[in-house]
Amino acid sequence: MTEGAVAIVGSGIVGSALAYLLTQKGHEVEVFERGPEYPYPHEPQFREEVFYLYQNPKYLAPKDLKNLVVSGEYIHDLNEDFYMVVGGSGTIWAGVTLRMIPSDFKTKTLYGYGDDWPLTYDDLEPYYCKAEAFMGVSGTDDDNPFAPPRSKPFPLPPFELSYDDARFAEKLRANGIVMHTTPQARTRKNYGDRLACDNYGPCWVCPTGSRYSPNYHLQKALETGRCKLRTDVTVRRILTDSSGRASGLVYQHKDERQPQEYDAKVVLVAANAIQSARLLMLSANERYPDGLGNQSGQLGQNLTFHHGWVNRLQYKETLSPGRFGGWTGQSYQFLDPENRGRHGGIKVELPFARARSPLLRGVREPWTSSEQILTEFQERQHWYDIRLHSEAAVGPEKYVTLADERDRFGDRIAKVQYSLNDFDRETYNYGMELLDRIAEATDAEEIRAASLGSFHSTAHHHGTCCMGTDPDRSVTDSFGKVHGVDNLFVIGASQFVGSASVNPVLTIVALTIRSVDYLIDRVL
Repeated sequence: MTEGAVAIVGSGIVGSALAYLLTQKGHEVEVFERGPEYPYPHEPQFREEVFYLYQNPKYLAPKDLKNLVVSGEYIHDLNEDFYMVVGGSGTIWAGVTLRMIPSDFKTKTLYGYGDDWPLTYDDLEPYYCKAEAFMGVSGTDDDNPFAPPRSKPFPLPPFELSYDDARFAEKLRANGIVMHTTPQARTRKNYGDRLACDNYGPCWVCPTGSRYSPNYHLQKALETGRCKLRTDVTVRRILTDSSGRASGLVYQHKDERQPQEYDAKVVLVAANAIQSARLLMLSANERYPDGLGNQSGQLGQNLTFHHGWVNRLQYKETLSPGRFGGWTGQSYQFLDPENRGRHGGIKVELPFARARSPLLRGVREPWTSSEQILTEFQERQHWYDIRLHSEAAVGPEKYVTLADERDRFGDRIAKVQYSLNDFDRETYNYGMELLDRIAEATDAEEIRAASLGSFHSTAHHHGTCCMGTDPDRSVTDSFGKVHGVDNLFVIGASQFVGSASVNPVLTIVALTIRSVDYLIDRVL
């Protein structure tokens, strides 16, 4: 057993932030990442994927260490939501950094569904400011009358609406619908040692670092000499001592036959919501027979996805997709609708007014002729995508447990059960009403509406280690401390009490910074 420091499970948005913030305060950390190294800045990946349409297999983790079993109504491949490399899915994310609104933290009190968070918007607001500064968020609330209050301005000025989004916003505003610019972790101007965005276009693999990647801060943590990174290793379980405290980890390299133990004084689980719950379940022992933190029976429960329904509107005029690689148009207007409680809120997005969809088509299914390429791009000039990005309600039809199938180490993989409930179906109906309003306001000639069952998780998963003040009804407290195990923390979207309607990353980073303050003041 090796001598321990602070053990961090996962190197994504949360794990890299934890490593950086703790090393800046002089603490030794060790990061355990299941996936391989991933160069930063991501210029080599940009060159491979964009210039040569090549997906390098060295950035792929073994399938048996990534795969999930899925049951219920979810029709997409959930495994595609996870990019298992150093930096995690934060290496390829869109950079959208939105705040939740105050009512999202108390839906039980205000609307009678879900549960209230054990903290309020006001509690988290200072950390939202710190998270925006941490990632270098460009934005403004000047064009968003529905934005929640803030105590500090955005660190950087906003990206303007794209040409097409601006034209649509004008028509929508004339019909009572407000579209506004999108706060995003992409540098509008130089920010520290990060250069301003040059708008290369394929923003999922930013070559310059203008779009924030967790690897930026992980690299700085490694440079301190107080951070060690282990790649291609799977943390198989968390160990506890006779007093019930976390004493270390059992981990194993993907190509080694024997596991090893690591002695840690504090364990910070920074995996995604599904894998965090799985790890706590796999760590069951005589003292914790149902898994760590599971005396409430809530471990793996309270799972929600964001439901993304992508709809296509056809127009007679020629559009200009691809002028900006990021997302510009959003609407907060319907996050807190009049009948919230009967159904959920919805964020309206204009995310695909660009050439990315045909480009990705060429990566995944290579084109066979130049004529095919021209046909696809010409057709794309008359279609506009509208995504309805909705909250979901928890329920007994949504949870994570352990499957009978096992990985190469003999450990049971995660099983995700996910089906819609009445709340979700009513949210879809509400969204279709909004889509009709948008189509009419913008003079669409044809609507291709998404079906109820076509919803996509948008790679946002929440709630399996739900936070709360009552250990009999939750898994962690608001700082991520696992009930009953004082030196074990689970931090990230797995703590969420509800999904709300906005992208989760800014809230995740705000919670992480808040938890680090707690760790430094009271634990380390």
